[in-house]
Amino acid sequence: MASFVVVLLSGAWLAIGGATWWHVSALGHFVNSLHLWSVELFFAFMVIHLWAVFWMAAWRGRRTLTWVTGVLAFLGSIGTAFTGYLSQSNFDSQWIGTQAKDGLNAVGIGAWFNVLNPAQMLLWHVVLLPTLVGALVGGHLLLVRRHGVVPPIDAEGDE
Repeated sequence: MASFVVVLLSGAWLAIGGATWWHVSALGHFVNSLHLWSVELFFAFMVIHLWAVFWMAAWRGRRTLTWVTGVLAFLGSIGTAFTGYLSQSNFDSQWIGTQAKDGLNAVGIGAWFNVLNPAQMLLWHVVLLPTLVGALVGGHLLLVRRHGVVPPIDAEGDE
């Protein structure tokens, strides 16, 4: 959760500074790096958590919705990271965008999700997807608090 908070705070700092200030400012380079590495940690912790709860069969005992909100938060985070790569405003983001355009058009969603429009991708990355991921993470945590953690598989009276 700490890395998620740092992602949100550093992302808000980058957004307040404008769309490209981190390319020309030493402070911007620092904040951009802080944002990148907190995202890397967030994903590492999320993958470790996903593996752990998968092997513990954490969906047992009426915890299916908890599992589903966690998976949806993970998928939403992947989408947020993808739009972050598209918002870099460099040649890497242009290459990623042109390759993604073909893939998204191939599955039929290119008309709704224009990866070659930097303003649209910045909106998705800064406002829409973080709001979705934050709501899913919050809902996931509330469900964990409500239902508790799953008991071990071989526990007496397993739910």
